Amino acid sequence: MIIFNSIIAKFKIILLIFSVSFLVSCVFSREFEYSGSYPELYSVAINSMLDIRGVQVVGGLNGIINPNISVLEEDDYGRILFSYNEGGIASSSSRLILQKVEGNYAYFYPHYNFFLIPRNSDRRLDNRKIEILKEANSWNQEMSDSSKFVRVRIVHRKEEGSVSDDKLIELYKLIIPEPRLNTRQMVSNVVFLRRDKYGRNIYSIGEIVVLFQPDHSLDIETGILEITDRFNYQTELRLFMEANGWDTPFEEWLENEEE
Repeated sequence: MIIFNSIIAKFKIILLIFSVSFLVSCVFSREFEYSGSYPELYSVAINSMLDIRGVQVVGGLNGIINPNISVLEEDDYGRILFSYNEGGIASSSSRLILQKVEGNYAYFYPHYNFFLIPRNSDRRLDNRKIEILKEANSWNQEMSDSSKFVRVRIVHRKEEGSVSDDKLIELYKLIIPEPRLNTRQMVSNVVFLRRDKYGRNIYSIGEIVVLFQPDHSLDIETGILEITDRFNYQTELRLFMEANGWDTPFEEWLENEEE
């Protein structure tokens, strides 16, 4: 975590990488429904990685299509290694592992079920990372107890968080005191990741991560994180979530904070 003023300065630079057409197109992504063959893989991806919108923007207001999803390998116990990519100049590809599907739910290991691939990366290094990913996700081993997994509902549309649009606009203006976007565009640029079972919400704005507590309060000192490496943030994000009481009862977390 860093001093809040430096977050503001850094984010102003981040905004420069977005084109106007991309910002406007993403306003309409809330209405998008995935129509591909792998809704279970789609659901894992949108609940695993930061700043994932669940759409591919190919240009203009009508250029919103399915992200690219490909099955790469399946182990003896039904785990699936797959790739996910939303396209675009600034987009990176990713590799993820789905542990299993039961009914309407997909299961995956928290935090370390994926890695990101920068453009023009070394293929030999990527292959090594795949082996590390497999090892971290118990590839070709008997299935673990489901209590070790994150369970998410299989969906065809990226879900929205429970924090109101008004609060998201307040957040955006807090980070960017003089935004040049309308309110719909501001809300569109605050990208929901997922919610824990007690009602905490995680959002990202570029490389900035924000965690709202179950009462939708936000502590500027502890609830905001700037990712230092957008291709390797898994441990940083895990520690941030743990520090903010992720998946623990809110009252219990409050008591620990007061001690």
